[in-house]
Amino acid sequence: MRFNLLRFLLPSREPAADSAGTASDPAQEQPNPVARELVLRATIDGIPVEEVELFDMNIRGARILVPFQFAPTELTDQSVALDIEHETGNWTVRVHAHMVQLNHWGDDRVMLEIEFTRVGELYAQLDNALGRYFNRRGSDRVAPADHERVGVRIAYGPHRVRGLASDLSSTGLCTRAPLVQAAVFHLGEQVTVYVSLPGKHEEIEVAGVVKHGYRLGEDVHLGVEFDLSAPCAMTERRTEYLKYIEQRRKANVAESRARRLGA
Repeated sequence: MRFNLLRFLLPSREPAADSAGTASDPAQEQPNPVARELVLRATIDGIPVEEVELFDMNIRGARILVPFQFAPTELTDQSVALDIEHETGNWTVRVHAHMVQLNHWGDDRVMLEIEFTRVGELYAQLDNALGRYFNRRGSDRVAPADHERVGVRIAYGPHRVRGLASDLSSTGLCTRAPLVQAAVFHLGEQVTVYVSLPGKHEEIEVAGVVKHGYRLGEDVHLGVEFDLSAPCAMTERRTEYLKYIEQRRKANVAESRARRLGA
């Protein structure tokens, strides 16, 4: 499947807000296979939404696709209620969430990233059979600190693209790159990624696969899933990479706690 370059060149709807650390998950950029077994009914800020499609989900939140006409104009205080039904399994789970990011998706839909707000209630509704639908092992995503830059180079054949990571996880990353460079990539393309962590002079090399790409203004966000089975520098320096992920995760937790205390 190739990127639709024409779609990238058409005007895109800008997300109303950009939430650090919640950009597209590069490790999960193909729809969760079990998502096709589920039926969603959503209410956004009290308004029922039609034609909701589940893209992926974990115990912390989900990404859903909805038609443009149901997309909110802003993210502030937007509450979401989801009824997740399994028609053949004869069960329903109700979850509550708030919206953290909105992204243009194709020509007529948007992807809403939501974060569950009553995780305790959700756990209480799950048993061993339901747990698999919530992909509890979903990778944590983190964003670089505001004062940091994580440089990314992506190599594919004769093509070279330089960008900055917008988020990272233990199994992949998402990088922002100029449209004129990034539009050459194909979905499913095997690439080599070079990551420059803050304070480190040597890049970390890792093989990967391009899992998604979408336009945001004049840039394209590319999601790459690492292929850790291939011999590369990432296998040797993985601890170094994971320590940075954990450092940012702890910093995000501390920042969130400080915001709550200051509210």
